[in-house]
Amino acid sequence: MSRIFWYELKKLIFNRLFLALLIVTGLYSYMTLSREIIIGIAFTAPFSPWSFGSYLAKVLPLLMITLLFFITFMYSNHEKLVRQLTFAAPVDPIKICLVKCVSIAAGFLVIALFVVILGMAFFAILFRFYSFGDFIIPIILTLIPCLLFVLGAGLLFGGIHSNILYILMIAALLLAFLPLPAFFDLYGDKFFSTHPLTLPVGLNGEPVFSLPLSFIFGRVFFSGVGVLLILLGFKKYKKEKNA
Repeated sequence: MSRIFWYELKKLIFNRLFLALLIVTGLYSYMTLSREIIIGIAFTAPFSPWSFGSYLAKVLPLLMITLLFFITFMYSNHEKLVRQLTFAAPVDPIKICLVKCVSIAAGFLVIALFVVILGMAFFAILFRFYSFGDFIIPIILTLIPCLLFVLGAGLLFGGIHSNILYILMIAALLLAFLPLPAFFDLYGDKFFSTHPLTLPVGLNGEPVFSLPLSFIFGRVFFSGVGVLLILLGFKKYKKEKNA
């Protein structure tokens, strides 16, 4: 299975679309940093956890579209032909699907890591800021729930019809403009941009980085639903062998 994983990952990364998405994401990330984050979010420093969380949240719609693009590879016409050969072999289709999903998640994390490193380099060069440990919580709470939820939705609905994935891409983009409460705010941009305004100022002159339970429970909710959707996607993938 490790050979299949590395094969799938190489096929994904050494692809012109991957390079194009990496470049577009990098350019958009830099524009976000230089135009919005550089002045700070909600009267906080540009390198505060609030601003960094907002930075990731603003880039997340593009990252989710990228993830859905990767999932389309699983349901391409070429992949469907290969799948028939794979199903003929004495291999558990669940394992095959799992390996493909892990390779897609790994490819997504490569681009997401590039976005994170770009932000850190931006703060280090402009502000001589190096306390990147403050960004760990925003990174985990923004990237992981979105990855699980969108991967699960893409896997399940892509198995129903591949064209649904393109509808999900549009939905992923439109979701960034909806005024959602903290619990249902998948990206978290509104939360990171407004919640600091409701908090008292700490000793460093900025709102303390404190997350309400509604936001944390929302992250757990999206992660749990994402895992459930992934399991349902695995089940549907396995049914195709018996069809």
